Amino acid sequence: MRCLEKIKVNLVTHEVFNNTTSLYYEMGKNQLYEDIFQKNLSYIKNEVANQNAEYFFKIFFSADFQIRENRYRTLLLDSSVANNKAEQLYKNLIMIFRRIHVENIEPFNLHLGEINDLFNLLFIGVLSKEKLKYRKFGKKKGMFLSESFSMREELEKYLEELKSVNKDKVIEPIFLYLNFMVDFINMEVFEMPYNESLGVLIFYILMVENHFKAANYLSFFQRLNLYKVDYQEIFNRISIQSKQGVPDLMPLMNFFINIFNGFYVELKEVSRDYQYDEDLSINKTDYIENTINKLPDVFSKEDIRAKHPSISDSTINRTLKRLSDANIIRAINVGRNAKWVKIIKKEAKQKFEGQIKMNLGE
Repeated sequence: MRCLEKIKVNLVTHEVFNNTTSLYYEMGKNQLYEDIFQKNLSYIKNEVANQNAEYFFKIFFSADFQIRENRYRTLLLDSSVANNKAEQLYKNLIMIFRRIHVENIEPFNLHLGEINDLFNLLFIGVLSKEKLKYRKFGKKKGMFLSESFSMREELEKYLEELKSVNKDKVIEPIFLYLNFMVDFINMEVFEMPYNESLGVLIFYILMVENHFKAANYLSFFQRLNLYKVDYQEIFNRISIQSKQGVPDLMPLMNFFINIFNGFYVELKEVSRDYQYDEDLSINKTDYIENTINKLPDVFSKEDIRAKHPSISDSTINRTLKRLSDANIIRAINVGRNAKWVKIIKKEAKQKFEGQIKMNLGE
């Protein structure tokens, strides 16, 4: 059973209602955050797009495609070339997320042509032509006669039904798009085994365009990666319920709403630090050094970036070099996984040669 068939009779729990209300309250501050980050908006969006590409790949493709850790950063360069299908898939993701967050393009329309184009952009140069096709299924018309149908027609009919439901404007948009995501994944529209990744990606695009603007400043898939086990358990349960004809989407709805709300809590802290950075009159390298002093004894550049998203990489690198030259910190790794350790200076103990001689005035 498809979730859309019973979307109008779903009972919304008090928890989901309250959490959704809180989310829309936070979404009302979107313009405030855009004004705060306006000066470095392009840089921040580009960083978010890059992080989303990496963590989306790790969540949905790392089981079948492997990329060395040091290649993630290298492949972000426009001049870099993919050496295999895994790296090509990652390059495709980078391009897609940059279109979502960085480039000024037309909004995504939930129709067959857009889905098909996104599908091809994601897997071009990665999957064979056989996998880049709509799945076929058969229906018997007699004892021996059977006829095959394409999921293309099924998806087209489904999208018309979705459009009709949306036209009435009685279903909360997040819940509507979540129903679409679950149905799309369970329909297994394409021959390839990654319908889930495509369904989640479409849901994410629809959310960004439905005023979830916090995703422009923080990486959604970096956060989802922390809860991917919980997500998979909830989704698997719903898939089983769908086959039994009793899908309950409220746990999944609450899961995503909690992540969205957590986003705005974190964004509030990040924006406060960002404004402080912008108003800072002291030398920024001194400010970074002060942050490093408060970090654990072993830390990474990502730990610093999390505290100072508006400060450039060159400033961070300059500070790290200065502290390294001063023998305050030491690099214990190189490349993408580079980490630094603080050098703790212990006070030297005084040494006394022989016994203390005292003149007692013999």
